[in-house]
Parts: sequence; structure tokens; C-alpha cells
Amino acid sequence: MNIYLFPTELEAAPFRALCPDANVVVSGVGMAATAATIARLDRECGLSADDVVLLCGIAGAYGDSVAVGQVVEVMSEECVELPARFRVRYRHVAPYTTLPLVASNTVHAMNVEHTTADIENMEGATLYAMAEAMGFRAVEVRAISNRVRESFNAWRVDEALEALAKELKKIEYAE
Repeated sequence: MNIYLFPTELEAAPFRALCPDANVVVSGVGMAATAATIARLDRECGLSADDVVLLCGIAGAYGDSVAVGQVVEVMSEECVELPARFRVRYRHVAPYTTLPLVASNTVHAMNVEHTTADIENMEGATLYAMAEAMGFRAVEVRAISNRVRESFNAWRVDEALEALAKELKKIEYAE
């Protein structure tokens, strides 16, 4: 079973409109909300190795390696705000889509300095940590809405979410 996990209803709405029968869950923004939602999902439906939880939403890009409006699959996540000795780089086992593959930082606040990541978001490492602990398959798909450090007024959220919904529809109907 595919479960499409979105941080906000704003991010989920375009996909819901294209795929009204898809299993969509809104978790809330950030690591704690994501962990709590995944724990609740496990309690309610018993997540297993046959289940795929797809974390979907917008992200900011560092530099020019990823275009605004582009949809990507995250292959690794790291909580870069933790002291270096406590950081874990979570790695995706194998690509789930044909989307471009990127590395991401999970952050609590926007504009955190990056190491070698392509993008930043606020939930990804939680997904991979929970999947590792609980045994379900984790996939993260993000649409780039902005460049890190851009003013919110410059973000292209609607464009990114439209592109994200179209790519997720391909995933949903490929099953």
C-alpha cells in the first residue's frame, strides 16, 4: 500500500484533486509532527515491509544544481543541526521513481548552512529513521519551490505543487 504523507494540506491539495482515491495523510510540519503521525499510522494500520510511505512536499534548493519547479527523489537525508558526532546520514536503498536523485538536509529552521546537500526540508530524516526502526519502505519526493535564502515572496509554491501532483499521479497509477 502507498501512503502519501504531506506536511501540510496546502501541499496535499493538488494531488488530492488529481487522485481523490489515493491514501493521503497530512502530518504537520517538522520532525516531531512527522514522527507522531508515522507512529499513529503504525498503530492504526500496522505498517509493514509491504507498505511504502511517500513523504511529499516542497523543498528549497541550495545553489543551481536543481531547478525551481523540478521534482526530485531524495536518496539521502541528514539532520545537519545536530552536533557532527550525533549526525546520521540516512540513505535510501534504491530509487523508487525515475526522478532525478538528490541529497537533502533536514532542518528545523530555513537557511541552515549545508554540507554537500542539494536541497533542504523539515521532515525527511524522520521518515528514514522511522522506516529503519519500523520496517516499512520510505520514499521522499520533493518539488523545488525556491532557492535557499530567497525571500518567501519569490517562492513559486503553486508551480512546484502542480509539478509534484503530476509526478505523484504517475506513481499512484503505475501500481
